[in-house]
Order: sequence, then C-alpha cells, then structure tokens
Amino acid sequence: MRIPVSRLSLAVALACAGYSANAARQPVSEAPLALRTSIDCQHNADNSLDCTTRNQFTILKPAGKDFLSRIDFTYPDTDRLDVVSGEVRQQDGRVIKLEKSQVETRAAPNPYAGVSRDKQTWLAFPELAVGSEVRYEVRHHIAAPPLSRELLYRLDFDPEPVRFDAYHFQLRSPRALLWRGESMDGFQVAAAADGKSITVDQQGVRYLNFTNEWDNSAIRRWPRLSIATSNQAQQHFGSYAARYNEILAAPLPPAAAAVVAAQQGKPAAQQVAAFMQHINSHYRYLNDQRLAERGLVPFTLAEIEQHGYGDCKDLATLLTAMLRAAGIAAEPALVFRGNFAPEPLLPGLGTVNHMIVRATVDGKVAWLDATNPFFAPNRIMPDLQERATYLIGSDGSVRQERIPRQAPTTDMVVKRHEVLRRDGSALVSSESVMAGWPLVELTMRDRYQGSSSSEQSICRGSGNQPQGCKVERAATGFLLPDSYPVRIQSIDARAVEKISGLYLYDPHLDKRWNDFDNYRSNGNQADVYLGDPETMERTVTLQGAKPIQPPFSCQARSPWFDLDLKQTSSASGLRYEFRLTRKVRWLDHADIASPAFAKLSAEARACVTQARQIIKL
Repeated sequence: MRIPVSRLSLAVALACAGYSANAARQPVSEAPLALRTSIDCQHNADNSLDCTTRNQFTILKPAGKDFLSRIDFTYPDTDRLDVVSGEVRQQDGRVIKLEKSQVETRAAPNPYAGVSRDKQTWLAFPELAVGSEVRYEVRHHIAAPPLSRELLYRLDFDPEPVRFDAYHFQLRSPRALLWRGESMDGFQVAAAADGKSITVDQQGVRYLNFTNEWDNSAIRRWPRLSIATSNQAQQHFGSYAARYNEILAAPLPPAAAAVVAAQQGKPAAQQVAAFMQHINSHYRYLNDQRLAERGLVPFTLAEIEQHGYGDCKDLATLLTAMLRAAGIAAEPALVFRGNFAPEPLLPGLGTVNHMIVRATVDGKVAWLDATNPFFAPNRIMPDLQERATYLIGSDGSVRQERIPRQAPTTDMVVKRHEVLRRDGSALVSSESVMAGWPLVELTMRDRYQGSSSSEQSICRGSGNQPQGCKVERAATGFLLPDSYPVRIQSIDARAVEKISGLYLYDPHLDKRWNDFDNYRSNGNQADVYLGDPETMERTVTLQGAKPIQPPFSCQARSPWFDLDLKQTSSASGLRYEFRLTRKVRWLDHADIASPAFAKLSAEARACVTQARQIIKL
C-alpha cells in the first residue's frame, strides 16, 4: 500500500540514506558531498502543499560525482513538479546551465508487486568534478491524499553521506500548527506568534553517517520532527474510518460468503485459519493505483473479489468483513511494517505504511496480516511487534493501541546422536522439532526456492563436512503447525579432529560471544536486531567418546540472554545439554557497550568454551 507521506527527501539523489543505514561513525573529513538547503512550504486550505526547494551541493570526493550523476524525483501523477533552474559552477568560475535536454519527465517504474501512474523527473548535470557546485530549484505541488483532512509533515535527519553546512525549513498554513521533536539538539525550531508558521534552522555544520556495521543492525534514533494540524488520531483518520465502515456494511461477495457459510459452527480459530487460507489461495498481493490515487481507501468488497488481487488495505478489509460475518470481532488496523517502527511523534498518514486486522479469537487478541504467504496462529510476526497501531472501530472511532512483543517460545529442540569413528568421522542421526520463526523461514524457502534447496541448507548445517545426508520431513504449506519435526541421517567426515592420537571436539558455540566482543572493540554504534525472543535446546550424544576433563555444568544469566550448558559421561560416551534463551528482539548499542553485557559475554564465552575439548576414542 502506498500512502503519501509529506516528507521531502533532504538529498533525493542519495539512495543509501535511511534508518537502516550501517553504522560505525564516519569522520566528517570523508564526507563526499556538502549541502546547503532551503525548503519553503505553503499548506493550502484543501490540504495540499506547495513546496520550493533550493539545494546547493559541493562535490568533496570522487564518490560525490556518482551520487549526483542523476537526481530523480518520483511523485504521483496528481502532483506537479517544476524545475525552476539548475546549474553547475566550476572552480574556475564557469557556470554551466542545465539544458532542457538534461531534464526529462516520464512514467516512473512500477513498484514491486504493484502498478501505478507515478511520474519521475530526472536531472542530469554535466561536467561534474571534485570542487563543482551543483545548484537547482524545484517547485513541488503535493496533492492532498483522498479523504485527508489534516496535515502531517515529517522532517527526518537520518544518517546519509552528506555534510549539511546549512539547513533552513519553513512551513506556513492558514491553520494553527503544532510540532513535536526528538533528538533535535543542533536545530532551532520556532513557531510564529499566531501558530501558523514554523521554521527549523540548523545550528553549525552537521554530518551523520555510518559505515562497517553488521547487516542486521540499524540506527534507531536520529533527529526528527513532526508538524501537524492536529494531535488527535480521530481527526487524522476519522474520515477514513467512515469510508471503511461504508465498505464493510455491504454484503459479502459470493465466494467469500460461501466460505463463511461453510465454516459456520466450527471453532473460531479454525474459521480464522480457513478465511486466511481462502484469501491466500484466491487473491494475490498487488497494489493497483492505475485508476486513481487511492491512498488509504480500499476497493469495495465486490471489486476486491472481482479483481482477484489487492494490496494490504484491500485484503485486510475483505478479511475484516469475513470475520465479522462469522461473528468474530475484527477491526482494520493501520500500522508501520518493518523490523523497527519509529514511535509516532504525532499521528497522521506519514506514520503508517501497512494495514492488518485486529481480531478477538477465543478471548485472545490476534494480529492478522492477510498479505503473508503463510499463517502462523497465535504468533505476532516480527515486522509488526512493539509498535503503535491505529484501530478503526465499527462505530467510526479511531483509537491508538500498542502491538506487544511476541512472548518467548521454544522454537528449536534438537536431539543429536553421533557414533564417532577413529578416522574422525561420525554417523549422525538427528531429530529436531521446529516452531516459530525458524519454521517460517523454512516455509518461505520451500515456497520461493523449492524443498530441495531447503534440504541442502539443512544438510549443510548438520556437520562440519556432511556426506550422504538424507532429510525426512513433511511438506510445508500455508498453515504452519505448532511444531514441525525434521529427521536427518548423514555422515560427518570431520566430526572431530585427530591430534597426536587424541581427538578435538568443537561444537562452535563461542561465535556469538566473539562477535559481540568484536562489536565493542571496533567501536560500532548501531543497535542489533536479533529476531523473535526464543529458546533453543540442543542435546548431543557422542557415542564412543571418553572425556579427559571431568563433567561440568555452567550458566550465564542476564536481561538479554540466559545460557545453560552441561556435560556428563557414561560408559557409552559423552552427552552435552545446551539451552539458550533470547529475551529481546533488539540489543541497544548502550546495552552492548555496558559493563553488564561485557560480563555476560565473558561468562557465556567461558562457559561454552568448555565444550571444546580433547577426547579419547
């Protein structure tokens, strides 16, 4: 679903900016570009905007030429963009004006899983070199989204490879404006006496960019500010709630009605699963914007069934209608989808990008996403957890609620038996039970890459050098079971390493803690995304192994992880019992850098290192 956001990109040419940027702070001396920018916006009575942007880039490094090679502006066809002027000023004083042939407007590429009538205007500046100044002025008329009555304008000063030497922003409105900011040190925000104008000015030079961070990390806090005509969710979304309830008041279309009738009298959870299955089987995700810019407005129920496709708001609306027809309480829910969702400073269209359904099933709240190609009952998907959502009530009311974090579950239990042989190999048999997110990942791999690819991946993880690996498991499908067994038979050609008549066994349990130590020593700054809270249990029996060191047990406890490891021996061999519980989805940088986390890491590494030991056969 594309929802127009009243946010003007501060450097629209730079594709690498955003709060998912990698992190270890880059020195300002390495900035490829410097920018002086001025933005002047007028909010109109019809809730449209007219903004004039004047940018002056100075190329500081060769990479800056690449960033400015072509500057793109993409916007709905209901908008209007005019390029007022453009030029390149060289260090020798020459001024090269932007020619008409270097400005072009055409249809923008269609988005993934969507069709649109968006336009794209691009500027191609000539003779760029280190030291060149690129200047342009554009005027952008931003049409009001359908049914919108209130303005929300967001300024996000998130990391990007641009040194901001000056920044000025002004927004004027015929209505009173209010604003909320976060981390706005270094900026001066001023409101006019009548409250109808707000200016933002940068104090000094600012450079915020990061490099060399883990792929699963993100900067989750940056200077940001929201300006709105109201701080009430009802004011921003009430007009949409009225339209949704009009659509939901219509009779169910025939196919949906037949499914609801067929499930009548069955347990509520079974009905929900059947409705989710119906939508997945008969509809594909497609955001169709060809007829008009719909914003938050879905098609009617009849149109959705006629099309056989829809985006999130269409599929959520159909699911809501089916649930209500079955007597299950359900409400459309507007939300920001992603592993991290910034907390809204003020309500409005720019704070949401997705629609799901909040249902009450057997007395429990369920958050249902009809766009996913799988359904895991009793789970909240990771890209929906820990965030605000706006619920559209059947009475037209709009209220804000918070989607919680998924409670920890046991997502992987492995029982592994290895018969060690004197050449260092082992006959391996393993029985695993999967659930939660690991099962979702397996199901997605099966769907998009095929079951053979999944089984190759399973086998690669079954040993140091697996051979003759065979996997036994049931086929995965749309509806995920509570638990999913997987059996493996293989030979690990390098189960243990021969050393002077003895053998080294290494289960490689220390990598996680070594990585955290590297994070600290490298001075990384980003928060680290871990995934759903979960418990993993692993029991390994090494038949034929005789220990040199005595039995041991150890543990580590913290607000982030709990770890338990135990080794025992018997006449038949060695036995390891390992359990790791992850309690959080995200690790804050401050937590990783704290003495408490350093203590956890040291204790955990010392514990798991004991499993790496010399044995006899």
